[in-house]
Amino acid sequence: MREGRSRKIIRQIATLAVLMFATYYFIMRDKDLGSVWMVFVNSSKIWLLVSIASMALYVFCGGYAIRVLMQGQGRKITIWQCFKYSFVEFYFSAITPSSTGGQPAQVYYMGKDGFPKSDSTVILLAITVLYKGSFLFITAVLFILNFGFISRPFGSVWILAVLGILMNVGLISLLILLLFSRKIIRFLSIRAVNILGRLHIIKTPEKYLESIEDKVEHYHECAAFLMKNKLLVLKTFGVLTVQRLSLLMITFFVYKALGLTGFTLLQVLATQCLLNLCVDMLPLPGAVGISEAVFFMLFTPIFTEGKITTAVLLSRGISFYILVFIAGMVVIGVQAARLLKTAAEDKEN
Repeated sequence: MREGRSRKIIRQIATLAVLMFATYYFIMRDKDLGSVWMVFVNSSKIWLLVSIASMALYVFCGGYAIRVLMQGQGRKITIWQCFKYSFVEFYFSAITPSSTGGQPAQVYYMGKDGFPKSDSTVILLAITVLYKGSFLFITAVLFILNFGFISRPFGSVWILAVLGILMNVGLISLLILLLFSRKIIRFLSIRAVNILGRLHIIKTPEKYLESIEDKVEHYHECAAFLMKNKLLVLKTFGVLTVQRLSLLMITFFVYKALGLTGFTLLQVLATQCLLNLCVDMLPLPGAVGISEAVFFMLFTPIFTEGKITTAVLLSRGISFYILVFIAGMVVIGVQAARLLKTAAEDKEN
């Protein structure tokens, strides 16, 4: 089982590496490396440090949101665990299509730290709803404030944006349904299991139905807890809103680092939200390739032809590639520490 899981992770990492290589080959193949380098050399390193600090805040908020809800349930969780779970989520989201691997990996590592799987799953489900909701809230506010600017013709970009809005709203609706509507979820789940059983895709439908019943009941308990602790939910939503903004701000900090003027903070943030809508739910690891392509389409008027290549390298480098590397090192370190601990315990026994 573990060997199969390891092979799957290796394949996912290899896929991400190939996408990264192909992306930056196509970005740099017709570019003057000397001019791209000179733009970087002349950039403000202070603003680049600010963008890195913003990325660190993003990581911290991701774990701190878990801490808020965990403490609301009377559980203790350390600051180190906050960072660890956030790094785990980012790394496994980066190497899996549509970021589907992040939260299952969090549940696994939280279980290793003694947190019940059922509680972790429900808390992360609530965080997913609030995280997606915070992004749509920020996007709606920025689009309203910058309607004239953001409604410019962007061609096929708007097709991806509308698709992104529909997919995000659909996912949030499904998750809210899962939390608050036992009857509908139970009905849909039973129908789905029965159909899969008749098709012989599921061999023992009865076991699945028992598991579904337990999970639906537990999700309902979580929903009741959240309804009784509205201030806790509001605080978590605030933390996740700060997390989203810290990620969006990186592009603006890069804009300032390159010494550019003429566009406001809100305009740059609104454009970044549009980019995220286009790529957020696409089935590519880390949205590698499509993110860079859309960045060129949306941000060339803002960063200008002479600086757009350096801008995409810095923005994506700080907000994704460097963090993937650091998160990977953290995951390897956690695994190594666990193996050493297990070896030491076996030696004592």
